[in-house]
Amino acid sequence: MQEKAGAKVVCEIMNTTHPITDTEAETIKNLEAVTSINRMGQQAAYLTDLVPVSASTSTESNNLKVNLLSFDDMDRDSPFADKSYHLTDGEWIKPETQGSAVINAQFAQANGLKIGDTFSLEIESGKKVAVTVIGEYLTGNESQQEKTTAAVYRMENQIYIDNTTYVNLFDNCGFYKVLAYTGQPKLLDTLAGSIQEILQEKADITTSDALYQQMKAPLTQITRVVALMRLLTFFTGTMIVSLLLCMWMRSRQKEMAVLISMGEQKHIILLQALLEAAIVFLIALVFACGFGTLTASWLQNLLFSSVETGASLEVSLQLTDVALLLGIGSGVVVIAVLLSLLPVIRANPKDILSRMEG
Repeated sequence: MQEKAGAKVVCEIMNTTHPITDTEAETIKNLEAVTSINRMGQQAAYLTDLVPVSASTSTESNNLKVNLLSFDDMDRDSPFADKSYHLTDGEWIKPETQGSAVINAQFAQANGLKIGDTFSLEIESGKKVAVTVIGEYLTGNESQQEKTTAAVYRMENQIYIDNTTYVNLFDNCGFYKVLAYTGQPKLLDTLAGSIQEILQEKADITTSDALYQQMKAPLTQITRVVALMRLLTFFTGTMIVSLLLCMWMRSRQKEMAVLISMGEQKHIILLQALLEAAIVFLIALVFACGFGTLTASWLQNLLFSSVETGASLEVSLQLTDVALLLGIGSGVVVIAVLLSLLPVIRANPKDILSRMEG
């Protein structure tokens, strides 16, 4: 559950002149608690053979550029992940993607592009890279933009690329945001401190484990209920077993009184009673463990058939559960035997025999 909870540290630069470098991002990725990172970059570039979508007649450079946004994984913390944008064709960028782009469907239509086509991007220095179209998307708000909006700011000209392409094209321009994911939400604050030491004052460091807390809450409630039921079972079991043993010992009072009067030590009688009760308890324990193992899958389906947790959960009988059951059961048996034998051990054997015969 913890690995799927989406716990993360968000690092966002405070000044565009001091981006997070690729080296710093790699250092963060290599931290022990980090499972993966998502680097996000943003820069403008020219189209070599295509034209951006624009209703403006401006000849400024911003009206000739497109907006490039880079991700390691668009499945997490992107406009597509939160359903702001939706993919109309193809696929989005994944960690293993290289030399690829996801473009706006209207941009594709305006330039006659389709999935599998290749086009080039160029920056001020003249450096170029070629990318292959792997997906098309729509934001749903394309028609609501002002006509005077420069091309670089229009939604149609937002091109999503992988970070391999981004680093190749922009060299040391760095990233404006890096997200570090962890499978250990409890270490989130410690991880944030380690990342702060790497980035110093250049980035604002925040943590997010809302999904983990959301998933943890119902499980915590279940744990509390189980703990309460365990406590009630302990006391109830102690009372019931004590009553049963008292009834059993009452029927054997004469036998014990005779043994004590014949010189049998009281602690020997106590140990014998404990041994008898322990044998019965162990037989019951074996049957209980067998029954618990057989019904575990049924109980799992019963508890979670109508609940979407977003994580897999397996109900099974573990060695720790058996040890706990053994400990609690042993405690119940010892207490119950002591309570049931106490009147017999403290009483005078002659009084017991005379009462039984009277």
